[in-house]
Amino acid sequence: MAGKSRKLTVTLSPKALAALDLIWDWNAKAYSINHAHRYIAFLKEQTQRLEDEFFAGKAVRKHPNLCYITIKLRRKGNGHVAVYEFVGDDILVLNYFHTAQDWRTKLSCRTRRRRNRWMWRRATASASPGRMI
Repeated sequence: MAGKSRKLTVTLSPKALAALDLIWDWNAKAYSINHAHRYIAFLKEQTQRLEDEFFAGKAVRKHPNLCYITIKLRRKGNGHVAVYEFVGDDILVLNYFHTAQDWRTKLSCRTRRRRNRWMWRRATASASPGRMI
């Protein structure tokens, strides 16, 4: 008997939601409010497709646990990159970057800072006198 395939759910992180707000603001100023609404709906729709097409993403170099998809209205021109990771039965979209940005470097810097903060917290927690490890 064949097993039931898992249904993955796409979830947007707070950082991804904030990025969508910034993208909306820029599009509303540069084009129109109507265009901004349509473009954000397009980004969300394309991101939602990951539920069924999660294999379409590519691995992020130097971050094997992260994947990304490129989302464009047209084949040529700029668009956005959605960076995500798998967390259980969820696809957690971490952030959106503009394709013209050096998003890999920005992602590496953020990941390095997060790791350093975690290591600092761990070191200070283990150094506190009342804590048993």
